[in-house]
Amino acid sequence: MARKVRLFFENTAQHIVLRGVNQESVFMDHDDYTYGLDVLKELSVNLLAHVHAYVLMPNHLHLLCTSFEKDAISRFMQGFGIKYVAYYNRKYGRSGTLWEGRYKSSLVENRFVLPLMYYIESHPYRTGLISDIIPYMYSSFTHNASAHTDGIVTPHSMYTLLASSDEERARVYASFYKQGLSEALIQFFRQHIVKQTITGTQEFYQELAQKIGLNLNVNKVGRPIKKSTFQRSNAMYQNLVVLDREKHKNLKISPMANLNFAKSLTSTPLLANEVALVAKDFPVVFTGSEKPSLVALTSLGGTNLAINSEGKYIVSYVPAFLRSYPFALGKNQENPEQQLILIDEGSELVSQTKGKQLFTKKSEQSESLSNAITFLQNFEVERQKTELIVSTIAQSGILEDREITVGEGESKKILINGFKIINREKLNALGDDVLADWVRRGIIGFIDAHSSSLNHIKTLFNLASTKQ
Repeated sequence: MARKVRLFFENTAQHIVLRGVNQESVFMDHDDYTYGLDVLKELSVNLLAHVHAYVLMPNHLHLLCTSFEKDAISRFMQGFGIKYVAYYNRKYGRSGTLWEGRYKSSLVENRFVLPLMYYIESHPYRTGLISDIIPYMYSSFTHNASAHTDGIVTPHSMYTLLASSDEERARVYASFYKQGLSEALIQFFRQHIVKQTITGTQEFYQELAQKIGLNLNVNKVGRPIKKSTFQRSNAMYQNLVVLDREKHKNLKISPMANLNFAKSLTSTPLLANEVALVAKDFPVVFTGSEKPSLVALTSLGGTNLAINSEGKYIVSYVPAFLRSYPFALGKNQENPEQQLILIDEGSELVSQTKGKQLFTKKSEQSESLSNAITFLQNFEVERQKTELIVSTIAQSGILEDREITVGEGESKKILINGFKIINREKLNALGDDVLADWVRRGIIGFIDAHSSSLNHIKTLFNLASTKQ
């Protein structure tokens, strides 16, 4: 799946997060914060994007914005990134990118605008950056809660409905800080911005789906509820497009130097012939969807624990799914039999200035591209074999739901849920003819590797502890 498409709906706010690369600090001192605020002020005046709430944190920033043109927020964030990086690199004598890839965004239903403003502005206090009795200088709180104009904030319509005057609105809004947010609502906002899904109710999803005439393919959201924290995530793709020999004739690709593009993956899709290799280091499980697929668990709900701070895989074998990047296979919707070669235009591996050409001067496939296509085709063959094995197992009825938790009783916390494993009792209860067939087809060996891999759930906790 490609990175999340930037949906645009006029007069609909968006929650934006931009982080420093590798979680490193991007605001080092007061002057840095001040310059960042100056850039926000300049952009909010010159671009058709209104900022309703913001906070600058040491290694990232949150914004709540509304745009009135399709690409206004993209231009806004691009402008901020370019201007601030130029300032920062010049000041600290460095070069290169400062940001952890593309900014994250989530459309926000109006009913969540005010609590999300509070969520953004209270970030320094929730994270322990400062005491809650000290006003934080680098957020929109002083504007929204004390009617102090900062030149950046434009009130959202939900904010203006609080009262008839600026002073009264500020007083009402400030009272939110005394009420606070429930942990469920905080997690609700976090999950939607991390997954870049729409922050809203099921009715809001349906309303937006009708506007664009598409099924947004979402799970129930509604009010914050217990939901699956385990989802197959292919968020490593930023801008997946069909490879075109004319449009991309000058495109080049560099060797893969690191795996930072996959740091947000909570799980990694696997092929059946990889299970024995991966099971030595990570849990191998089945997704909990109606049509299960095979994945390696590499997270406890946060970042990818299989990738270290340098972007390197911590074990020797790297799954084929990751090695296929920045390419992927797709199907022509009008002709499902036709395979399409896709490429991530947003990848740092792709450019027009460095690397190996994808096409020759005669617009023919280069050796690099031919090798990539062969890899994808072989991957697809193995994927279909894997799909058949997983389907056979799923249809036998031996899969059961599992979750990873910490604590007990009221203190119990679900880290990962929504995945399945094989129930050994149900497996042993299958008919001898079925088991004999599975032995011949190698499915039993596959199951044994899966079962033994579950011991590595403890490995994930050890990795998470080491990382912290």
